[in-house]
Amino acid sequence: MRIVVIGDFHLDQDDDAMTANAMEDIAHCKPDLVVPLGDFGSKPLTGGIEGMHEVKRFLDSIPASMRPILGNHDLQRESGTGPQPKGTMERELVKLFQLEHPYGVLEYEHFRLFFASTEPQPADSCYQVQECYATEQQFSWLVNELKKRPGVPVIFFTHAPPIGCGLRTVPYVHVKSTNAYLDQNHDPYRWRQLYSDFPEIVMWFSAHYHLGHGHPDSHTVRSGTHFFMTGVHSKFTRDGNRQSRIIDITDEGVEVLTLDHIQRTVTQEGGYCHRKPLYSLMEGTEEPANLAAPAQLSCGDKLLERSAVCSVGEQPAIAQGIHPLSSERYIVTTEEGYSWEVEPESEAVIGTLHIGAALKTIAVADESLWMAWDGHIGNTALDSLWRFVRKPEQEWPARKWLAEAPVERLTAHPSGGVWAASSGAVRRIANVQGDSNSAVLNLSAEPSKLVASQEDVWILGRDGRLWRWDGTSDEAMQTAERLAAFDAQDGSWAGITCEQGTWSVHVHRSGQTEAVIVPLPESEISALNESTLDADLVLLDDNSAVALLNGKVYYIDLTQYASYLLSENGGGTATAIARSLPRSGAQEPYCRFAVSRKQHPVLGRPQLELWTVRNA
Repeated sequence: MRIVVIGDFHLDQDDDAMTANAMEDIAHCKPDLVVPLGDFGSKPLTGGIEGMHEVKRFLDSIPASMRPILGNHDLQRESGTGPQPKGTMERELVKLFQLEHPYGVLEYEHFRLFFASTEPQPADSCYQVQECYATEQQFSWLVNELKKRPGVPVIFFTHAPPIGCGLRTVPYVHVKSTNAYLDQNHDPYRWRQLYSDFPEIVMWFSAHYHLGHGHPDSHTVRSGTHFFMTGVHSKFTRDGNRQSRIIDITDEGVEVLTLDHIQRTVTQEGGYCHRKPLYSLMEGTEEPANLAAPAQLSCGDKLLERSAVCSVGEQPAIAQGIHPLSSERYIVTTEEGYSWEVEPESEAVIGTLHIGAALKTIAVADESLWMAWDGHIGNTALDSLWRFVRKPEQEWPARKWLAEAPVERLTAHPSGGVWAASSGAVRRIANVQGDSNSAVLNLSAEPSKLVASQEDVWILGRDGRLWRWDGTSDEAMQTAERLAAFDAQDGSWAGITCEQGTWSVHVHRSGQTEAVIVPLPESEISALNESTLDADLVLLDDNSAVALLNGKVYYIDLTQYASYLLSENGGGTATAIARSLPRSGAQEPYCRFAVSRKQHPVLGRPQLELWTVRNA
């Protein structure tokens, strides 16, 4: 059996020839079934039945069975409080293509084809009108159908892919708009659970991104399911490619090919060939390399594992630009002016909390994200379903005001609000409304890092001096000098320093008079210059830390007085590091930390890595 999958079917009213040629390409392939994945019609007609009729006349030129589904743009007039009566597009799809329902199953002797279709969103929960939404009724129906023929392989077709699939996304379009994944603003995780629970789902084809098939992450494998991105046939491409997918299924195997509408030929680009019966894919024995696969590094009696990797935006994180929200989620603030909310273990960026000026600093406090930029300071509640900024013209954050002086660094205050440091002073902002009536500490140097530990705030100046302030006294206590970086936690503190040409980490544990000194690998950092050093330090627990020195990341074992380079096991120069939060209610026998890198060597995009430290 030969199936041709057509991606987003956007049309150009002034260029019928391009679409006519693409239909000719498809007909020349002699498919048994054609699966258009939605978004029908030219821009003025998309979302109305006229757009569907506009596409139907092109599809009628192909002598093959059709099984279309609806995309997000097909429901844009009906979702939420849209003016078009709900059900208009679904009824027309069923009528025009003689279907029983917009979603459904085609049954064959040795495999099954499942089709999930986009539906209109309820008026009371439409956060993004372009979301690829499915009702509970449809989802439950699909689950029940999957249970009917256990052990029979399934190929799934949807407009957008499910969360966790690892396919390449478009950060400034779908990710920013919070409609990159199925049900993204409702319950995206049920789809991940679906393909995890049913090994029968061996292949999954989606469109939505308008990208070609040659990217290294246009075909991925997660939980035994092969995910394939499908391009577009028309000029509405985001990378210059115009492509459709071909699926050839025989008793001997399955092959995925590319129908190139520019070359007007079938190619192997982004292809896949499995030379065994389709059901054998359920065994999961022939998976291609996973670009996010774990990497391991032996560090004495510890084992470090890169347990998750996720592409984030198009530009790297700013210094100190990673902030954990929970054990699963992080905020990554990037140079191009976004603050992405990221789930590394789902390989998903959920949205952005700001678009515009690059932020100076952020902090997480009072269940809000605090931001400082261009003399302003403000915050947005993290528990709000409307927290994401989906359009450049949208106001952000929810509350903002002019600071008394431009804020350079923020950190959470343990009693609420934040500490805010400008080039001349440190003060506490007591709550999300911006009230500030506490003592002010005058600074003699611009702050480079601010950390709250217990009831004190620690300030590292760009002159290398470290100060500790209780928040009430007229003066702070100088604790150290000539530090390149530092961190404090639970009364302990650590700093990176250079003495007589030797770089080392000095750890001062609470209650102990002598510091623990761990030398850093001299061969790796001999060329470092104190005046140009880009450094950060994060204490993980009483026994370990992570250091960032000019793009290289080191794991530091404080019990073995040893340090280990991580950069060789990751991809690209690192720009930020952060301590992860423990899982709620769990006593974990390990610790975790996050690393932001400029560029993955294969994927070519900035990455957020999650590392786990365990006993070897």
